[in-house]
Amino acid sequence: MLAKVSTLPYAGIMTSFPRISVPSFTLPKVTIPGADKLPKIDVPKVDLPKISLPQLHSIDLTNVDFSRINPSAVLQNPVVKQATEVGYTAVGFAVLGFQKAQVRRREVVESLKARFNTAQ
Repeated sequence: MLAKVSTLPYAGIMTSFPRISVPSFTLPKVTIPGADKLPKIDVPKVDLPKISLPQLHSIDLTNVDFSRINPSAVLQNPVVKQATEVGYTAVGFAVLGFQKAQVRRREVVESLKARFNTAQ
């Protein structure tokens, strides 16, 4: 619902742009050694209606069947758990980087204050 609401202002803008065709391509088949030993992942099938970008304002999510999705099973999936941990780690590094930049900025401000206050 949030995605629908947040994209509504852009849907009207996109109708004024000319339609473009995107070329299709087929990816080569890739075999990963040891992939047969990985745990099988049950991905629930969700039938979403086909839409084009200018039709975003008319999406009716009440017709989408979410009853087959088991949230607890999705959250227990090892791939989802790993992706969550990667996300947490990325956010942690971003916070540490931002704090480091703040500390460095304060150090630069203090050094400039000291340098220009002594010159007067």
